[in-house]
Amino acid sequence: MTLAAENFLLPNGTFFVVLIIFIALLLIIGKFVVPPIQQVLQEREDMIAKTTDDNRAAAADFEDADVQFRSLLKEARGEATAVRDEARAEGRSKLNEARDRATAEADSVLAETSGELREKGEQAAATAREDVDALARTLAARVLGVDSATVSSGAKTTSGTVN
Repeated sequence: MTLAAENFLLPNGTFFVVLIIFIALLLIIGKFVVPPIQQVLQEREDMIAKTTDDNRAAAADFEDADVQFRSLLKEARGEATAVRDEARAEGRSKLNEARDRATAEADSVLAETSGELREKGEQAAATAREDVDALARTLAARVLGVDSATVSSGAKTTSGTVN
């Protein structure tokens, strides 16, 4: 055997054949396999970049919409406060009107009732005068021991002369 056959570090013919096959496979893979993979990776990077841009645009739109929403909300709160204040004022005015009407009605009822009570008081006073007059005559007749008819005619004459 030769020295080259015994030493594995020295190249022989198989090494060159394997080297040629390796280079051929490397060229085939570089020519047919790597470009489609690189194309897919590039498309993926483009899609990621587009998604990032879309996200930034959406975030900006969201910020604009949020600012607009907050301004509209503030405006709506102001309007609601104005409506509430207006409703309170209207409610107060209606309450005051109702209170004034109730006071007027109460005053009229009080005046009417006072008039009725005054009339009834005058009637009661007149009735009481008649009853007291009759009772006084009866009492005078009993005390004096005379007939009540005589006391009645004397009282009329006396009252007529006194006046």
